[in-house]
Amino acid sequence: MIADYFEPESISEVVSLLDRFGDDGCVVGGGQSLLVMMRHGLVSPRYLVSLKKVAGLSGIQESPDGDLTIGAMTTHRDVHRSSLLQRRTPVLCQAAAKVGSTPIRNLGTIAGNICHNELGGDPPGALLVLDSRAVCVSVTGERNVPLAQFFTGYFETALRPGEVVKAIEIPSPPSDMAGIYLKHVIRSGDLAIVGVAVLLGLESDGKHYREVRIGLGGVAPVPLRAHKAEAILRGNEISDGVLKNVAEAVMSEVDPITDAHGTAEYRRKMVAVFVKRAIRQATEMALQKGKNS
Repeated sequence: MIADYFEPESISEVVSLLDRFGDDGCVVGGGQSLLVMMRHGLVSPRYLVSLKKVAGLSGIQESPDGDLTIGAMTTHRDVHRSSLLQRRTPVLCQAAAKVGSTPIRNLGTIAGNICHNELGGDPPGALLVLDSRAVCVSVTGERNVPLAQFFTGYFETALRPGEVVKAIEIPSPPSDMAGIYLKHVIRSGDLAIVGVAVLLGLESDGKHYREVRIGLGGVAPVPLRAHKAEAILRGNEISDGVLKNVAEAVMSEVDPITDAHGTAEYRRKMVAVFVKRAIRQATEMALQKGKNS
């Protein structure tokens, strides 16, 4: 049962309260992820520490070097509609647009989404291909955790006791790469049965892949990069034969579960289908970008 609710106005107050309450304290941002976890009995906090009034946790900033910082309280709606992110990280905007329903996108935050780490979430795959980092703060200081190391298991992350994510950082996204996010669901608004984010760039000849990043969701205990599949594409020619090898590699890299939305084998087959589809579409986008440059 909730015993008390706090609305601190600074991040230092937040981490101080979390340190004081220990396992009995819990951060609440937009509240969408926390409500789900409480409903499933995954957390039972006595004290809620809200981020609503903490200054500086909302919004999207670009540094002189082109690095991007997304505040923890930035909503999926704000990510999707950001003209800066639409220009620099369209793959993330596409993922944010596919999160749940309109009310969830309006209230739910991007930091809450990654901290919740529910199977089939949309932003994590896109954030992985962008080499993003979570900025984690506690009473002992601040540290940056690459998202590739942030997700540790179903509903589990690398956050330490008393830590809170205050921002997500994205190193300057390459302007010469094309990205896309595709999602397979039964009903609109559902979590992804399979989520695929692809970011790729072509060689100057327009016939070979220079760089490829593939982020997957819904097909393993944690969102992951498909490194074997990426390696097959990198430096290789654009062809159906190569895509067939990529599909086989992807199926060997995932570790899906069986649930109400589909069997493990179904997910394994679908991830191969959607990876090939995403690569084809991103390749066309990259070719078009090359023609227009």
